[in-house]
Amino acid sequence: MRTGSRVCGAAFDGELFVRATVESVGPCPARADYIEICFSTTEGRWKWCFPEPEPSECPAEPTTDLAFTLDNYGAQAHPIVDGRIQPAILSAAALPMVLAGTPVHISRRLVVMCR
Repeated sequence: MRTGSRVCGAAFDGELFVRATVESVGPCPARADYIEICFSTTEGRWKWCFPEPEPSECPAEPTTDLAFTLDNYGAQAHPIVDGRIQPAILSAAALPMVLAGTPVHISRRLVVMCR
């Protein structure tokens, strides 16, 4: 886990995020060992490439929501627990959660930057 994120520990603010749904899944155009997911939101689309996960990289317990943010380390996936943004998890660990239907919230800033 990365703990240096400026959002870690902050209360989840629904005004700063948009709810996202998986629109498509396919090979990443930049890396053969990655999977690209295109998310659809009310603000537009956002694409992110995830590395293929190793079983040891997947969390032991499911997470009910994920928040994708832009911080010091680039785009990061953060679990939301009890209304608070937790330390970032490996994107390889986030992939199976996203594909399993975990609710995803993407920072409006990330979506707007990709328009």
